[in-house]
Amino acid sequence: MKASITSTSPKHTGRIGAQLAAVLRPGDIVELRGELGSGKTTLVRSVVAGLGMDESKVSSPTFVIANEYEEADKPTVVHVDAYRLSGSDDLDSIGWERIIDGSAIVFVEWPERIAEAMPDTSATITISQLGETSRRFDLDLPPSWNERPGMLALVTPSGSRTTTTCPATGEQVNADSPTWPFVSERARLMDLYQWMTGGYSITREIHEADLDQE
Repeated sequence: MKASITSTSPKHTGRIGAQLAAVLRPGDIVELRGELGSGKTTLVRSVVAGLGMDESKVSSPTFVIANEYEEADKPTVVHVDAYRLSGSDDLDSIGWERIIDGSAIVFVEWPERIAEAMPDTSATITISQLGETSRRFDLDLPPSWNERPGMLALVTPSGSRTTTTCPATGEQVNADSPTWPFVSERARLMDLYQWMTGGYSITREIHEADLDQE
């Protein structure tokens, strides 16, 4: 599934990261594409914050190749920067097989440098700099993500949203809520925890028409 999201400010990018965090699951691999300075690490920082972890610990892994972020009862996030790698043969030095064993959410910058090692099921986010603080995020996501509860919020522009029911609490959520379709940030994290512990159940089927952005 493809979608394009425009951020007009760092705060807006933070909301996009939080919405992406609601969709991501351990085992997901996301290719981050974009020029130097486009905001790839900023997006990872926003996702880490959206997962309820300390975003201040997030830094660019350019010189260390891979950074790992983990906290109790939160999904592990691994951020890889392949810019300094000469090819897939260099991946053994960072424990690539362990990184992609399905236990972590993995972001990879400059994935074209290790193209042979990237799974066909990877998602791709291409970041384009539109201005000093504005960015466009072009998403190319696996079809298997379509029925995930957070997908609708991620790909639906705020102006197209309607009042809905929070999938975690059953409460009404206004269309302009910053945590839509969840009633609060706590409800969103509760929903993520239910997924991680095997207690999650899909309460609403997402149809193809829901994801049509044209």
